Amino acid sequence: MTTMTAMLGLMLVGALLGDPAPDMRVEAHGLDMARPGDPMILAGRIQAASRDWCAAHRAFLTPDSVGDPRVCEREMRRRASNAIPRSQRLAFVRAGGQTALNRP
Repeated sequence: MTTMTAMLGLMLVGALLGDPAPDMRVEAHGLDMARPGDPMILAGRIQAASRDWCAAHRAFLTPDSVGDPRVCEREMRRRASNAIPRSQRLAFVRAGGQTALNRP
């Protein structure tokens, strides 16, 4: 598999509440989902980015769940994993990266 050379996402959350939310970025440069350990590194980065993004902006994504950051974080982790290029996503899932993201 090739090295992931671009950042995941410029995660567009969309035009929720009429205003676009700020982008969430996850640095994936130099990671290769076929290389042992890299899927877990990426999963950790996604978890940290979703936690940070939701701490600052969760009202954009989950206005009805403002008091519960888990709703926002779970959605941002889902969006980030969906943004992984298909060729790399299968290796990410097989290596347990998706399972790591689904843990609280």
